[in-house]
Amino acid sequence: MVHVDAGTYTMDATDWPLGSDSWLIGVQSRLIPDDGSGRTDEFGPRSYGPRTLKAGTLTLDIFINTTGEVDTTFTPRLYKLD
Repeated sequence: MVHVDAGTYTMDATDWPLGSDSWLIGVQSRLIPDDGSGRTDEFGPRSYGPRTLKAGTLTLDIFINTTGEVDTTFTPRLYKLD
């Protein structure tokens, strides 16, 4: 969970073991805006690219939706573009 200022952000990771558009392992995030306008889904598979966010609290969830072993280090990173 992190507080973000309004602006344009993008998300990346050190390694997408199954690709950045896989629903088997990845990141999903939600924003709770400071202005009280309601929670929104922001980053997730197929939508990690640039997004304009309001100021608020961004929560990140790393998910694994597969059976078997996942042997990888996965470090998501959030970048502010403006």
